[in-house]
Amino acid sequence: MNREIELKLECEPDALDRVSQAPVLSRLKRGRASAKTLRSVYFDTEDFSLMKSGLALRVREGGGKRIQTLKTESNGAGLASDRGEWEVQLGRDEEGPNLNRLPASIKARIRKAANGAPISARLVSDIHRTAHQLTTADGDEIEFAIDRGVLRANGREARVSEVELELKRGDPASLYRIALELADAVPLRVGLRSKAERGLTLAGDGKIEAIRAEAIMLDPDATVEAAYASILRHCLSHLLMNEAIAIESTSSEGLHQMRVALRRMRSAFAAFGKAMENETAKQLSRDAKWLATAIGRARDFDVFISTIVAPVIKERPDDKGLVALCDAAEVARKRAWAGARAALRSARMSSFVLRLALYVDERAWRDDEEADVGRFEMKLSDFAPRAFDKALKKVVKLGRHIDDLDIDERHELRKRLKRLRYTSSFFASLYGKPGTRRYLHALAELQDVFGALNDVEAARKLTEELMAAAPALAAPGKHVLAHHQRRARKEWHSAIELWDDFRDVEPFWR
Repeated sequence: MNREIELKLECEPDALDRVSQAPVLSRLKRGRASAKTLRSVYFDTEDFSLMKSGLALRVREGGGKRIQTLKTESNGAGLASDRGEWEVQLGRDEEGPNLNRLPASIKARIRKAANGAPISARLVSDIHRTAHQLTTADGDEIEFAIDRGVLRANGREARVSEVELELKRGDPASLYRIALELADAVPLRVGLRSKAERGLTLAGDGKIEAIRAEAIMLDPDATVEAAYASILRHCLSHLLMNEAIAIESTSSEGLHQMRVALRRMRSAFAAFGKAMENETAKQLSRDAKWLATAIGRARDFDVFISTIVAPVIKERPDDKGLVALCDAAEVARKRAWAGARAALRSARMSSFVLRLALYVDERAWRDDEEADVGRFEMKLSDFAPRAFDKALKKVVKLGRHIDDLDIDERHELRKRLKRLRYTSSFFASLYGKPGTRRYLHALAELQDVFGALNDVEAARKLTEELMAAAPALAAPGKHVLAHHQRRARKEWHSAIELWDDFRDVEPFWR
């Protein structure tokens, strides 16, 4: 078995030529480029049980050879995939995959995943690949490949326009350093989906569903440093897994999940605070805030149209003023989405993602001359209660005056509650379930009400913006605001009651 450690970068087809001219390649290239056309046929059951079990089985033709490859799911904790890989050259009489050419344990795993279902061709990729061999100053050896082509499955096609950096020998962090220099020359997006995984989408209904964050499972005996790295990787993966659906499908839920990932990421920076903080972390947190703001306007207009204006129109479907308000909001929404997509395709986005990955992989927090190494090695079970108490203290400080809070203070309390909830999601696996579940349920109910109040406040700003641009929208705009302000007053009374309930729940970490 070999290990395949690679970083995949996606870009627009017309940008690939510029990638090949990037200064970093001219500096690191060794020897001449090679070019070949590759046809790969991926084999699976009808319901893709192999892929769903983390297995990718293919036969690739190129250069007069037929190579059978079996790849397992990535074991890499960062953006670079780290897969098990078995390759064997097939004979002329071996038309399809030959499972007998695989180790017995892998063959058994395939049989178990297939569960008796026939395995046949499900996806074809036709790729033109140009490859260069790179050597860094530190002696890291990397294959740099530009892939152009198409995937075909179930009568559908998907374009392939990507760069792969595969580590042949050396430090995986070198992949991120090269990618950062490439991103300075051409806007690139980190790709987490393999060609086989993209093919699974094509062979299904062709749709990509937004992905919610999975629970983080941490070892109480883990160090603070290890937990910090695990949480940041988790947040970054959550962000990028939703990027494709946000860009390609204009999915409101995909964009929302990206914002959630960024909020969780910033909450992680805050939760670990001085234990891990350095100037790089501060800049990464600022970049996360920038991106959340850049994509947030599109999400705000999505919510405005679907939950603010639509219910009022439902009550008065013949009101032309309300219809005009909705039409104006839709125009603004399209502009906001164009801005969101531009931010997601920007060099700043690419740089942020790669710098964060490099920050985690290199443990860059140790570079600070004033770093307290002892805190890095602290047990997570000793650190977590302090992080919880810190987040809860900030909530209670503002919440004790809940009856007198103005709009801005309510918004601030909402943010503090959200940060406490994300901190809880990071460390909840360290504690018993009954008390944890009760606390998180009370916290979630309270946060949901504050979220609804925030939607109304955001709607007020957007309505006033639309009214200022078109005075004719003043009457319907005021009607919409009045409708939801009445709702907000009821929600606020509910928030106060839920706050009292929340204060009565014993924090599960004490």
